[in-house]
Amino acid sequence: MADGMRTIFTTEDIDRRLGELAGEIIAGLGKQFTMVPILTGGFIFAADLARALTRAGADPEIDFIQLSSYGTGRVSSGEIQLVKDVTAPVEGQTVLLVDDVLDSGKSVSFARDLFTARGAARIMTCVAVDKTSIKGRDVKAEFRLFDMPDNAFLVGYGMDDAGSLRGLPTISALND
Repeated sequence: MADGMRTIFTTEDIDRRLGELAGEIIAGLGKQFTMVPILTGGFIFAADLARALTRAGADPEIDFIQLSSYGTGRVSSGEIQLVKDVTAPVEGQTVLLVDDVLDSGKSVSFARDLFTARGAARIMTCVAVDKTSIKGRDVKAEFRLFDMPDNAFLVGYGMDDAGSLRGLPTISALND
């Protein structure tokens, strides 16, 4: 691991929690739903989650949406752009949005509003990390791999720093 980082959640922590989370999701949604990872950050977590859900007996349809607000910076611009849309209709479907980290909530809120307008029957959110210290969010994650009480800048497991460090198998914080 590069200097200037500290591991917050190890691969063992992640593996241990994935099976539990799959059970929580199935208890809340059943075994049939549409899983919509939010690209780009959510793809690694979503792949592991999809396998854990399958092992637990679920069979979600999987489609993708790509949103952008960070560009190459560490702070969201606040403007969400739809880069890639889902390919299948969501009308009448139960949708599980899957993202890497819930901080400001703007991306998840944008996706929820989009799928609500398209007639999704039920929309729930699952994130790898919920930054619980962020105040004033209008959106919550019904399911989360981990809660994190501070607002550290996270990398690994899909989260990146201007495109780098996304592939780390751990969830780590950059030291500023």
